[in-house]
Amino acid sequence: MLNIIINKKILLIPAIISIIVVFIACGFTIAVSASDDISVDDLNKQIDEQRNKIEELTKKIEEYKNNINSNRQEALSLKNQISIIDNQIGKTDLELQLKEEEAKELQLKIDQTNNLIKEIETQTGLEKDKLSEIIRLMSRYDDQDYLSILLANESFSDFFDQVKYSADLQKNLQKTVNKLKESKEKLNEENKKLAVEKDSLSEILNKLESTKDILSRQKGDKNKLVTATQKSEKKFQLLVEDLKKEQAAANAQVASLEKKLRDSLAKKGDKEKFNSLSNAALVWPTTSRRITATFYDPTYPYRNLFEHSGIDLGVPQGTPVKSAEAGYVAKVALGTKWYGNYIMIIHGGNITTLYAHLKSVNVAQDQYVGRGELIGYSGSTGFSSGPHLHFEVRANGIPVNPLNYLP
Repeated sequence: MLNIIINKKILLIPAIISIIVVFIACGFTIAVSASDDISVDDLNKQIDEQRNKIEELTKKIEEYKNNINSNRQEALSLKNQISIIDNQIGKTDLELQLKEEEAKELQLKIDQTNNLIKEIETQTGLEKDKLSEIIRLMSRYDDQDYLSILLANESFSDFFDQVKYSADLQKNLQKTVNKLKESKEKLNEENKKLAVEKDSLSEILNKLESTKDILSRQKGDKNKLVTATQKSEKKFQLLVEDLKKEQAAANAQVASLEKKLRDSLAKKGDKEKFNSLSNAALVWPTTSRRITATFYDPTYPYRNLFEHSGIDLGVPQGTPVKSAEAGYVAKVALGTKWYGNYIMIIHGGNITTLYAHLKSVNVAQDQYVGRGELIGYSGSTGFSSGPHLHFEVRANGIPVNPLNYLP
């Protein structure tokens, strides 16, 4: 009876070995097969097509850049200024297309990575099932010893054959476990890659929205210029002269007022609230962080007239605007030609912020505001071609890049 039981256990060994052989032979061939009806070859082909489109668009954008630089070298005229804006509109339109194609390419790569992840997960599931089966079978004879195997066989030859089966089983089982570990590591790597690709896609889509805002602004710039000049070169030159004077006056007034106020407040000593303010640590003045024009923006349509002294935040008309830091409202101006309705706030550490083109204001001159306090609503007043917030930061009276002060 004992011999029958032992022999049955020994007969299980070749069966287990055969499972191992099949498992090792075909269980770890990881090949990407696209889900649904999109094959790997189709995905690769589409990715190559997207790359070609991206290269073509990049070349065309470069042509527009050269045209803009060339126009800026020419004498200032209405025709020249419109040509610059037209080229910028064409360039931005292509940049919009470029970001759309980049988004498509990245989505294809995400699909490709997803397919690989699904394949690895499927293969890992199969491997785990096979491993479970091996362990289940092993448990049915794990109490045998070599003496039992020897007594159950007719010769030493049969005995050594069975011992070899046992050694192969342990060796192949270890290979199986190692392969499972490799599969898990590969899956972790692909999941990390997928997370990076998704973050990149999100960034591209955000830039896509910013580019749409920039394109809208540039078209508005052209319409405003054509309307203001009525296509007259003489009226254009008068407009340019007027705007230069207005900007110079605004800059001088802001700088002068800031210095005068800081000196006056400093003389009041400890009893003055302003003198207790710590160095400014700014926060964003709007919930949106979509920038449609940067500090000293090279794409600013009037750059050959004056530099862009702040950043423009693409927000709809009537968006709440908040103070970037606690401070003293130095000036509230309404209806100016350049900034339109604007608010100027001085802060600790010789930092000043300015909020321009507002639709309306919610604060008065000579009052204190806290960080994040509502001060007005965005609009398109003054020399503006569309709703946005023009936000400036000045250090010791000189315009500086706001992005260097924002979190």
